[in-house]
Amino acid sequence: MKDKLLNMIPVRNLIYLVICIVIVGGFILLILYPSYKSLNRLEAELTNVEQRIDTQKTLLPLYMKLVEKSEAGVSTMFSLPERKKLTENNLDLIPSVFKEIARGSGTRIVSVNPDFTTLARNKRAILINATVRGNFFNFRKFLIELGKISYMKQIEEIQIQQRAADKEFNLKIWLRVG
Repeated sequence: MKDKLLNMIPVRNLIYLVICIVIVGGFILLILYPSYKSLNRLEAELTNVEQRIDTQKTLLPLYMKLVEKSEAGVSTMFSLPERKKLTENNLDLIPSVFKEIARGSGTRIVSVNPDFTTLARNKRAILINATVRGNFFNFRKFLIELGKISYMKQIEEIQIQQRAADKEFNLKIWLRVG
């Protein structure tokens, strides 16, 4: 039966059929398949762009708040007092001043040690070695209050060590003396 069917179809038609099948297969391989690959790549890029847009939509309110805060201007919270000198008669009050600042900021003073040898060498300033315990936020408040002292010259060094639940801050602070 197969032979009979093949005999009924002229050879010329079979050649045309094979040529058409090759042309259709070539069209699929050369045109449609690369387009399909390109479509997958574009879909991946589109997904990536959509994720970035969602991220930007999430971050936009935060960005707007930051812009509002930056336009509000510089806070007067960090205003510096007029610089004065600590009298030598008041040197014994230094530990109590530091304890008061620590109490107001929520930190604890472990030690406050004035280094009187620096006063003997340099008649204009005295080095204070202080150790404070607390968390970073309260330590920030401590530093802000410390900066408001009129006879504060500079903070030379801050060392941070983890101690149990809190942090321990070792400071070297110079105060003006006159």
